[in-house]
Amino acid sequence: MYNHCAPKYTAMKRILFILTLILAVSNMQATEHIKFMGIDVSGDYESFKDSLLTRGFRYMSSFETLHKFYGKFANEIVTLQVLASPKSKTVCKVIVYFPERDNWRELKKDYFAKKEMYKSKYPMDRDYEFFSSPYEDGDGYEMRAVARDKCRYISFFLAMGGHIAIEIDKTAKLKIVYEDRENIKVAQQELEQNAIDDI
Repeated sequence: MYNHCAPKYTAMKRILFILTLILAVSNMQATEHIKFMGIDVSGDYESFKDSLLTRGFRYMSSFETLHKFYGKFANEIVTLQVLASPKSKTVCKVIVYFPERDNWRELKKDYFAKKEMYKSKYPMDRDYEFFSSPYEDGDGYEMRAVARDKCRYISFFLAMGGHIAIEIDKTAKLKIVYEDRENIKVAQQELEQNAIDDI
């Protein structure tokens, strides 16, 4: 005797299997962390520090949740700032500072070269490249504008588990920020709790 429910039951099992698979992949992506030099920006600061040291970085100093290192990144000697949450010491952000440039032509060239390099690996989200009044590109006062924080050259990239920003910093250095989407929330919650505890 032919069972009319059998094909419906099989189709339902397939749908449930596909839904389960989609949920599993979504959960994997949700817990994925951004990587810096192949290192997950996750876990506690001491583990992250050990990973940096094995890659040739040297520890410089610490102040509260900010830790400084010195080493080689993208073929240049850079300074790193590693930020961790105040209580659990969870690493949430890595900031790379490239060497200071002494003229606008070199700084601008460096910015666009790094932007192109990152575009070859990461999808671009958005970018802004302008000077605030009274400054403008080509007026000869670009470095003064940079020092006065009137230069807005910044590009944002999408990365698995977070985002990356490249910008011209007011110190006339190129700055690249790797921020982990989940761990930055942990850091913000812990900072808010610290403020509440203080009052």
